[in-house]
Amino acid sequence: MRKFLINRSPARIDLDEYRATLTRSEVARPENNFYHWLLGTSWTSFLLLVIAVYLGANLLFAFAYLACGDGAITHAQPGSLLDVFFFSVQTMATIGYGRMTPVGSWPNAIVTFEAFFGIVYSALMTGLAFARFTRPTAGVRFSKVAVVGNHDGTRTLKFRVANDRSSHIVEAQLRLWLIAESMTSEGERYRRSVELPLHRSESPVFSLTWMAMHSIDGTSALSEYLGNSALDGNWHLLITFTGYHESLANQVYARHVYLPRDVQQNATFIDIVTVSPGGGRVIDLSNFEKWVPNTSDRTAGEFL
Repeated sequence: MRKFLINRSPARIDLDEYRATLTRSEVARPENNFYHWLLGTSWTSFLLLVIAVYLGANLLFAFAYLACGDGAITHAQPGSLLDVFFFSVQTMATIGYGRMTPVGSWPNAIVTFEAFFGIVYSALMTGLAFARFTRPTAGVRFSKVAVVGNHDGTRTLKFRVANDRSSHIVEAQLRLWLIAESMTSEGERYRRSVELPLHRSESPVFSLTWMAMHSIDGTSALSEYLGNSALDGNWHLLITFTGYHESLANQVYARHVYLPRDVQQNATFIDIVTVSPGGGRVIDLSNFEKWVPNTSDRTAGEFL
C-alpha cells in the first residue's frame, strides 16, 4: 500500500524530436524530467524561463517588504512597489548601494533569506548554463522529406543527411527503422521495430552530405505500408545517427522521424553537386531540401 495516496492525472509527454505522443499513467520523479527539459530545450526558452523566475522572485520579495509596513526600507517611498522591487534586485545580486537599507527584524529576516536564495539561484543557473554549453551535439541535419523513386531499376527510399559544421565526424553510422503498430491474434496491440537495411550504413568520415537509400523490394517490410492510406496512422520511420566528433572529442548522436505524410512518392532529390568551370565539384546546400517528380536517376548519388 502506498504511504501517500495522491491522485495523479495522466502525464502526456510530447517528444518534439521523436514526434510521437506517449501517455504514462504516473511520473515517479517529475523533477528529473524538468532537469532534462532544462538541458534539452532551446536557448530562447531557457533564457525566458531564467528571466521570468528572476523577475517573479524579486516581485514576491517586494510584496514581502511591502507587507512589513512603511519605514521597513529606508529611503523607499511609502507604499511604492517599484522602490522595494529595486531594493530586492540589489539585495539578491548583493550589490548593496547603501541608500536603501532594511529596518527591523522582519525586513532583515527577509533580506537574509533573499540573499541565500540569490546565491543558490545564481549557482544553479550557472551550472545549468555550463551543462548546456558543454553538452555535445551532433550538428547533423536531415532532409525534411524522404522520397521514393527508382534507382538502378529498383524502387528505393532516399533521404539526405548533412553535416552543418566544418569539422568531421568519423566512424559515422546510420540506421533506419520502421516503427509500426500491429495486432496479435489475441487482439493485443503492440509496437514492433523492424530495421530496414541501407545501401550504405557506415562512413569512415562524414564531412558534407550523405544520401541514404533503402531498396523497397519483396523482402522490405516497408513495402506493405507505402501507398496504403489505411495504415498511415500506424507507422513511421525512425533514423538514428551516431559518430565520433573530432572537434568535440566525444560521441555524438542524432535522430529524426519521417511520418507517412513526409514521404514523397515517385520523386527524387535535385542534385546538390555541380561541376565548376575548372572541373572541380561544388556542393550547393540550397538544394538540400528540393525534390522533383522522378523522371530519371541521374541526380541520385552519394557525396562525402
